[in-house]
Formats: sequence, structure tokens, C-alpha cells
Amino acid sequence: MSSLRSRSLSVIALAVGLLAVPGAAYAVQRPHTHDDEYVVQAAPSRVPTAFPTDDLSVGDVPTIPYAFASKPAFGEGNWRLRHPDGSSTKLPRLTWSRWAPMGGGAVGMAGTEAGPELQRVSATGTVRSQMVQHFGLEVSPDHEIVGWLGDSGRPQVVEDGGARHFPMPRVRGATGIAAVWGEQTCREQEPEGGGCTVFVNRGRHIWVSTSHGIVSRAGAWERVSDVNQRGRVIALVSRHTPGHPACWGVFRAGGHRAFRTCGYYLDAFSPDGREVLAERSTTRWWSVRRFAVLDRDGRVVHSWTFDAGRHRTLTQLTWEDPTHLLGVLLAHGKWGLVRIGTDGAVEHAGPTVAATDEFTPFSLPAR
Repeated sequence: MSSLRSRSLSVIALAVGLLAVPGAAYAVQRPHTHDDEYVVQAAPSRVPTAFPTDDLSVGDVPTIPYAFASKPAFGEGNWRLRHPDGSSTKLPRLTWSRWAPMGGGAVGMAGTEAGPELQRVSATGTVRSQMVQHFGLEVSPDHEIVGWLGDSGRPQVVEDGGARHFPMPRVRGATGIAAVWGEQTCREQEPEGGGCTVFVNRGRHIWVSTSHGIVSRAGAWERVSDVNQRGRVIALVSRHTPGHPACWGVFRAGGHRAFRTCGYYLDAFSPDGREVLAERSTTRWWSVRRFAVLDRDGRVVHSWTFDAGRHRTLTQLTWEDPTHLLGVLLAHGKWGLVRIGTDGAVEHAGPTVAATDEFTPFSLPAR
């Protein structure tokens, strides 16, 4: 059996797994054990570390594309997409709420006076745009497929470096997409191969739309934040109430819950799918205040606290590779990208620039 056909079958298997688990697909069921065993708790040796900002060494520039403007401003600036090989692409005035590299260019959601606008920038800087009904853009685990919600609840994806645009089956009442699962392409037939599943928000439930043509509700989840290469899903299992925080879980492709935590919002899998970025809610300065990396069983690998303030923020936490995060740091009157190792090491990822106003000159992609 060819690898392309195998990938196509794996998409069908994931969709069937989402829909056919006994009781309810990926239903939130308490295992026959004490719930405390499934709540992430930091061991004494994993006490949160104060995030360092003084005398950081300067390391290599990021190994993933990022956007930079020497003169950022509200809704504009001389933005360029900087690639790891040192080349760059001119970007439009960056009002993107979320964006991702695609080929030599990028795809992003921009806010305009008329509403959300999808912008696709080619490797030569040419901009194609279209108005859409909803913000939101997601990327597959291998970073080859970028998706968004088009008109009338129909998910849309681009692949093959942006050369191919593929509409997915419609989900009535959809309000946005939550994640994209697939490898390289959403096409089912050979020689294109592959296939994919798009997780779609519909009210307070998650549905799936697959390139195989399946459209149905995915269990009892209320929200999905990410999916990894093996089909593990990060999902919200219970919302915040006056007496209890929101709880999140990681679920295996077959539906069994790997772990649950009510102490963090679970954000994103690492590129190899083995670890999870977990964050607390932001402060009024729009900065992360506490975050952690959890392993595949929910144990804390490392955790940090950040002392946020008006002129001191840490934002846009993003995986760079399986053992490093990137973030945008404002401290000591300078903006810079920081590289955060899962072992606790922190350094600047390239040079810093002086902060002249409140507008950050760095923008990291969705991963």
C-alpha cells in the first residue's frame, strides 16, 4: 500500500474514531480512578521559575519565519517576512490577528473597517485578499496546510505552498475553525494523496469536516485548541464557573483521555507532538503571567512566572522546535524575541531594538 493511500486511510480512521467511540466520541468520561491523578500538579522540584530578563545572552535568529518592522504603527508599518535563510518578503500593512507562512509568502487574517479580510501574500509580495465572515486561521501539524472558515460555514484550506485551494464540506452554523489535522494535502485521491480533518466550532460544540465527506459532531468537547500528528487532541472539557476553573484535557485518537488539568489553559503541542504549552490567563497588560511545558502524561517539565507591567510584557508564545519556545519580550526599554528552552534556559533570539512606543516590531506565526 502506498504512503499516500495510507495517509488517506488514516484520515478516515481519525474521523471514525472521533465519531464511533462507545458512549460518545471523545466523550468526557471520568476514568475508574481518583480524579486527582489526572489533574496536573507541579511537584516540589518543579516550583515555577521567575522568568529572567536581565543580562540575557544573544543567540541565533529564529529557525522559523517571523515578521519584523523597524517602524511599526497602528495598522501599518514597513513589515517584512524574514525567512531562516536570511531572505525576506515585503508584507502589507500588518493588521493581522493571526498568520502563517505559506510557500515563500504568508496567509493572514486582517481587521478592516468593513470586517475580517483574508490576505494571501506571494513570495514576490503580491497581495490577494477577500472578505470573510469570521476571524481565525489554523495550521496543520506539519505546517503544510493552512485553513480558515469561508462563507456559509464551509472550511477552506490552501496547500502545496499556496498553489492549491481546496474547499471542505460545509458545517451549518459554524462560527470558526479550531484545528486542522492532515499531512501535506487535503486531497483524498491519488496521486495527490493525503486527506485531512478540520475541527470546526459550532456554538458550544466541536464538529469535524473531513475531506472524505464526513460532517458530524465530535463528542462532548466545547472547544479544541490543537491536534498533533498522531491525532491527539487538546480540548476544553468544562468551562469556568464561579466555584471552579475551566478544565482542559488531552485525548488520544481512540478517544481515551490521556490527562486533564484545571490549572492551565492548554495551548499547543510541540512540533513532535510530545509536549504541550500550557498558559494561565493573561493580565491587563496582555502579557502571559505564568506558563509551563507539560509532557505527554501531563507532568510539568518546567514552569515559569513573569512579572508583567506597563513596560514589561511577554507575549506570542510559539513553538520554534521540539525543545524551544519563542516569545516577544518587552523589558528594559527594548523589544526582542526570546528563545525559551524546555530545560529552563532563556536567551534572546537575535538582536533587540529600542522601544519607542507601545507597538511591537515583532510578530510570530501560528504554529
